[in-house]
Amino acid sequence: CMPGLGTKVLYELLYTPPNKLIVLTGCSIVSTFVAQAAKMWNLIVLAYGSSSPALSNRERFPTFFRTHPSATLHNPTRVKIFERFKWRRIATIQETQEVFTSTVEDLEERVKAAGIEVAVRQNFLTDPTNAVRNLKRQDARIIVGVFYEDMARRVFCQAYKEKLYGRKYVWFIIGWYPDNWYKVEDPSVNCTADQLREALEGHITTEAVILHQENTVTFSNMTAQRFKQRLDAILNVPDTSQVGGYPEAPLAYDAVWALALALNKTAERLTEKGMNIEDFNYTSPEITREIYTAMNSTRFLGVSGNVAFSSQGDRIAWTKIEQMINGTYITLGFYDQVSDNLTWLNNERWIGGIPPPDRTMQKPILRVVSLGLFLAMSALSAVGILAGLGCLIFNIVNRQRRCIAFSQPHVNSIVVVGCVLCLISVFLLGLDGRFVAEDSYSLVCQ
Repeated sequence: CMPGLGTKVLYELLYTPPNKLIVLTGCSIVSTFVAQAAKMWNLIVLAYGSSSPALSNRERFPTFFRTHPSATLHNPTRVKIFERFKWRRIATIQETQEVFTSTVEDLEERVKAAGIEVAVRQNFLTDPTNAVRNLKRQDARIIVGVFYEDMARRVFCQAYKEKLYGRKYVWFIIGWYPDNWYKVEDPSVNCTADQLREALEGHITTEAVILHQENTVTFSNMTAQRFKQRLDAILNVPDTSQVGGYPEAPLAYDAVWALALALNKTAERLTEKGMNIEDFNYTSPEITREIYTAMNSTRFLGVSGNVAFSSQGDRIAWTKIEQMINGTYITLGFYDQVSDNLTWLNNERWIGGIPPPDRTMQKPILRVVSLGLFLAMSALSAVGILAGLGCLIFNIVNRQRRCIAFSQPHVNSIVVVGCVLCLISVFLLGLDGRFVAEDSYSLVCQ
């Protein structure tokens, strides 16, 4: 995955006999440089590990094909899941790489067409700390994260520290990491594997189906399971998740088959024209056009599934959906974008038993005075009013008596009336939406 080294090797191949016909590439960033240069020498480029959506641009990469599906393959699946669980508000966080930028741009277009809002957008280059904090601060609940494996460990370490996980949150990440990717020793991450596992519980992954699911014999005269057994036997390691590029092995294997079939078909067509495939040179595009046509029409059942290429040179494939439950990835379903068919297995499990809402739910709740308190205070007020009325009557009846007359009976009457009015307000202030309609409440308040 070093573009400078990849380009250097390409030039060494070009200037060393014999002439090359097709170039095989791996990572997206290397394929981007190699494919842009290879077209100048009329070379077909076939990639087995490149997922960048930018590589679908036929103007920039006119001779490029890939057996690895584009990263945008995940987005229709994600939208389908959002619709299934009625999530209308999502957030995105991405590592600043071309492959992820173009993936998020494609996702935004698709969710907008589906009537879903991207409420929060965050990106980072090397340190995701502030990006994760902003997700928490802006109440992100359904979060789509696109980043490489090493950055994923940093993101979820920070998510653990910010408590951005659990029953209120759902994370969507890329599914082509190795199963135990969070257990890898990483000095740049100051969280334990158990802490990362806690933060990852319940997250959902989407990945292209890169190993044929049925136990049928493929074009290479063996089943996908037999291929995996042979590969594991050759590798002979206790943990294949530690082998770089292991998940893409079926794609690389089928890439070689696609190459062989295309060259066979090209040789046959050239023979009909009185030409040989050995006549290829870097300046004549005629043989390149024949190889391109043969590659474009290649169709076969490989160990990674049905191998076919779209008009942009992209692999057409199904998507598998998984969820981490108790530290293990469980298959939730499959999505076929061509037929728009989502096969759901109902294996999902949510913390708390139900899917979390996509935002903080605001529910109006009528707040009322305790009925016992209201009745008790009303009873006391009634006693006070009766006592006040008694005092008022006593004051009026005996106003001619000398002791009453000297105590200013009019002032006494005003004070008693004021006290009675204050005690009456206890009844009015205790009335609430339980007793008074909303439209007349302001009148009662006045």
